[in-house]
Amino acid sequence: MHLIIGLPWIDSLYYTITTLSTVGYEAPPELTDAGKAFIIILIISGIGIAGYAIRSLGHLFMGEKLLIYLGKGRDRKVKDMKGHWILCGLGTFGMEIASLLIAEEAPFVSIEKDTDIVSEARIKDMMVIQGDAKHDEILIEAGIDRAKGIIISMEDEADAVYTTLTARSLNSDIRIVSKANNAQSENLMYRGGANKVINPVIAGASSIVRASLEPTVADFLELVGISKKLDLDFGTVTILPQSYMVGQTLSEAPIRAIYEATVIAIIRADGKIIHNPDGGLRLEKNDQLIIFGQRRQIAKLRKDVSCITCTDTIGTQAP
Repeated sequence: MHLIIGLPWIDSLYYTITTLSTVGYEAPPELTDAGKAFIIILIISGIGIAGYAIRSLGHLFMGEKLLIYLGKGRDRKVKDMKGHWILCGLGTFGMEIASLLIAEEAPFVSIEKDTDIVSEARIKDMMVIQGDAKHDEILIEAGIDRAKGIIISMEDEADAVYTTLTARSLNSDIRIVSKANNAQSENLMYRGGANKVINPVIAGASSIVRASLEPTVADFLELVGISKKLDLDFGTVTILPQSYMVGQTLSEAPIRAIYEATVIAIIRADGKIIHNPDGGLRLEKNDQLIIFGQRRQIAKLRKDVSCITCTDTIGTQAP
């Protein structure tokens, strides 16, 4: 308007606004053909641009609200969850943990304070509770009384220690696994009730040394634990008191013959660890077997090992 029609700046702004808002009023005085052509282009392009801008803003705000609404709908399912995991903190480290939990098909609900991270997680179809895991009511909402365990991957060390204390006070039996970046935090978390504290710095350094000195072993462990290409994994199986395997020797139990799994170690009920047990060792109730084998076979073994009179039927089943 200012350059083509020659109007003052204030008049140019006035006529631009009245044109694009379709109010119209009157045309600028002594409008030339070039000015008329410009206004035609302004109306066609300007209304399109303005409409696109309004649509984009509407999509942004309405989409965000819809995402939050749908997320809250999914999060209501937490009330029905039992034997699940609670993941506290969805930062860079927490998102990696969430990806691995999804790959393992382990049910879990996350707790995160940051709104943007919550939205990102809900886009990935995760169940997320927005809030501070240090607060009792948030952990209760996540079902800590029914949960199998809690993983604390919060970036702030003080928050992680406080959350460990809070979780243990709310559920004395829950398994607590936490991340700690230094020895002081690690000690505090153990004193606060954590069952296992992982230092990513130490774990990462150990992996680097293994990859340097024992590259074949490192590649195999990475293939097993991360890539999932071999469908192999390490797992634990508990010999329940009612299991038909109680009293059998490792040679008699069909762990290798039927489930194609190898027993690496046995943890007795009193805490004694037996490494590389021989075939003559008898299984006792509440023994925890550390085994290596195919994931689907380990899962089947966990299910079958609780059977009381399954000796005949299991022994004739194909793997």
